[in-house]
Amino acid sequence: MGEVLAADAFTSHACDALLILGITTSGRPFRPSDWVDRLAGRFSSFGRDKLLRYSPAVRPVTLGGTRGLRVDMRLLEEDPGAFRFVMNFAVDNHLTFRCLGAADEAMSSAMGAGS
Repeated sequence: MGEVLAADAFTSHACDALLILGITTSGRPFRPSDWVDRLAGRFSSFGRDKLLRYSPAVRPVTLGGTRGLRVDMRLLEEDPGAFRFVMNFAVDNHLTFRCLGAADEAMSSAMGAGS
């Protein structure tokens, strides 16, 4: 999805969430391989049990062995700057991403958290 198409999806709120995959638009794996952990970590916190808790707004997922991020569109409303940061990272690094609608959410839930 190009930058213009992505902007259209964001402004129309056609997406419930975005799936950003660690594959570039040229089909190569994105490096560094820990990019998912770094980005998701910026939105995480530690619970009372001292275990890391990912934010529901930005969380790691794995799809077919490829790691990625699921970005909830509520982040756009709640923290537009954080949303722009994540999307600028995806666009600047030529990462593939796609819109997830309500029908895709079952698939997204089945993907689970990345390891």
